[in-house]
Amino acid sequence: MKSERNKLLALLGTTHSLNHSLFVIAPPLLTIIMNDLQVSKFVIGTVGTASSFIYGAGALVGGPIGDKIGEIKTITLCLAFAGLSSFLMFLAGNVLIYALSLVLMAAWASLYHPAANSLLSKVFHENTGEAMGFHGMGGTLGVMLTPTIAWFIGRYLGWQFAFILFGFLSLLLALILLKNIKGIFDSKHLYEVKFFEIFQIPELWRILIFNIAVGLFMKGIEYFFPLYLKESKHVDPMWASVAYTLVLASGVPGQWVGGKTSDIFGSRKVLIATSAGVLLGLLSLQFLPFQFLAIPLFLALYGISFYGHQPALNSLTGAISPEKARGTAYGAFFFTSFGIGSVSQSLAGFLADNYGLETAFHMLTLFATAALVLSFFLPKTDKMARKEV
Repeated sequence: MKSERNKLLALLGTTHSLNHSLFVIAPPLLTIIMNDLQVSKFVIGTVGTASSFIYGAGALVGGPIGDKIGEIKTITLCLAFAGLSSFLMFLAGNVLIYALSLVLMAAWASLYHPAANSLLSKVFHENTGEAMGFHGMGGTLGVMLTPTIAWFIGRYLGWQFAFILFGFLSLLLALILLKNIKGIFDSKHLYEVKFFEIFQIPELWRILIFNIAVGLFMKGIEYFFPLYLKESKHVDPMWASVAYTLVLASGVPGQWVGGKTSDIFGSRKVLIATSAGVLLGLLSLQFLPFQFLAIPLFLALYGISFYGHQPALNSLTGAISPEKARGTAYGAFFFTSFGIGSVSQSLAGFLADNYGLETAFHMLTLFATAALVLSFFLPKTDKMARKEV
């Protein structure tokens, strides 16, 4: 059974990578896409907001689906149809078709996280934080290469082909997952979940509010960071894409450290430390006078801290959630960061068009400050008795 669990963790890590890859293709190609589609930063930011909101909102559906039909079936559907949706990019001669393709990819991809996190918390119930960390590492190892690969494909073959490559890989992985894991780990006891009853857990509300603040800085930074380096720091577009890749690469040690330390010290302490690291990274990027110091400090501090918070927060959410509604709880959790947080992409685009990207990043820094303050109000221990819905 241990070998089957390890196989599951490896496949979910790869799936996690491709799931996020679909949404880090566009940032290094924004200049090319905007020129090709003849749109402004505000318009492209609004498209990003729409797809991100769907990506988050869909988790509210994906969680209950996973609880009802089983996590593996849900993840396979997610991979297959998100991959197929990318092929619409062949027809993306205007921003409407581009937006439709992104929204469809986001809708199907949104099913993944609540199902995967629910499954991991059930299969690895003794070392949940470490398992979440390895799952995140697997995702980060693959996705950190995506911006650079996407930039080269987009530059020399056309930006549509960058999306289609990762869509094809998603389809291929759906077949592999179906062949190797089908039925082994799907929940043996599936439940009819009353959605709103999970919100009777007070500790969950504290996590969700904190996660909104995380989403509000995360989505704006994720979308506009390469463009910020190009326009505000005068970094060559290729090196801006490489820098974005390095942020993701910093997440590999971050995921491992965050998962391991949350099992040892408790998630709340890890979340306070990582929230402080995120804020210091943003302040370094914007206010240190020397780029050769400011940018590397941001890459290390933000990358390790942001990705380090994920396994800790996932573990904490699982600890306070009843097993029969675990997917539903993770769906609500994911919606707060990726759904509500998606608003920051449109806000950042508006501020960038009217006041410059520096002002947009000041706003994102304020959200990171709010996250640090809120981290002190998170539940103090992972060893809480799980409430039953």
